[in-house]
Amino acid sequence: MLVTIVFTSIYVRQMYLDYTTAQLNLRDAVKLYSYMNITVAIINFITQMLMSKTVARMMSNVPLFETLSSIPIDTRTIMTSVLMALIKVLGFPFVLEVALIVQQNRNEPHLKWTWTLYNLFPMVISNYLNNCYFGAMIIAKNVLEALNAKLKLQVQEVNLMQHEDNKKLYSKYYRIQRFCTMADELDDLLAKYKMICSQSTDYMALMSLSIVLSLICHLLGITVGCYNQYIAIAESVIGKKPYDAFGAFINLVFLTISILELTLLTYLSNDVLAETRLTGIILQDMNVHEADWRYQQSVHTFTLQVVTIKYRIKPMGLFEINISLISSMLSAVASFTLILVQSDLSQRFKQ
Repeated sequence: MLVTIVFTSIYVRQMYLDYTTAQLNLRDAVKLYSYMNITVAIINFITQMLMSKTVARMMSNVPLFETLSSIPIDTRTIMTSVLMALIKVLGFPFVLEVALIVQQNRNEPHLKWTWTLYNLFPMVISNYLNNCYFGAMIIAKNVLEALNAKLKLQVQEVNLMQHEDNKKLYSKYYRIQRFCTMADELDDLLAKYKMICSQSTDYMALMSLSIVLSLICHLLGITVGCYNQYIAIAESVIGKKPYDAFGAFINLVFLTISILELTLLTYLSNDVLAETRLTGIILQDMNVHEADWRYQQSVHTFTLQVVTIKYRIKPMGLFEINISLISSMLSAVASFTLILVQSDLSQRFKQ
């Protein structure tokens, strides 16, 4: 509560001072991103205070370490996931900090570089919940990949055991015993699959408002960024003014970060969805015609659960986050930018 009050009082006061002194310039990429992130951070603070007990209760019920210990994940996958998380959590803020320092050295050289942290802080805080969700989805993706790898090995063994040549190598008792053992393993994989889908869906429900606000900020940021790039060119070509290369460069940095943030989220979500669908595809490749009835029952139960769950990532039920979201967002950006450009051109040629 105290942190929320202090944060709100400091940054809202700054926004009010900018407004009263006519410095509320939404064409400035730094100010625009600061204002949007301050608003999102305040909303996140308030919502998380209201949902703190619910979040703590849900997180305490997730058997994370038990699941990770039972399904081994290879080192290469872990390193790739850690690198991806570091790029999003540390890499993007570092690039923004460098851009803020360069801009301050040019516009306000009398200030120390530490003042740039004042503008960077809301951008980091507003992305905190999104980074938590991003990390949770990375874990879900890795566990699903390991689960599907174990499932593929079992499919190979089951199909091999029902081959005519292999039937003669094992006794009926051994086959029954082996099928029962694999049925228990399959039931365990099913329990983990259901847990991943249910827990990630519940976590999405808690983080959905923050994700939607973040996507709106990215949509506005990319749109205004593209429009500002057009304005810089139009002022030079049509208005015969010097081209503001420095301002265009700073704007391009923030524009690129927004696009990369959106790209990472959509690609990761799409990979998780692909892994959940791959589970059903693997089960379809399994030949159970001559398998033990206990194993057949486990396979049918697993298949029915995959079909029934129909895992989707839909924050607040508004839209699905997958690879098509990038094209939808960019199409919206192109439409909005085209409207702004047409309006600007009409005003310029009227004069």
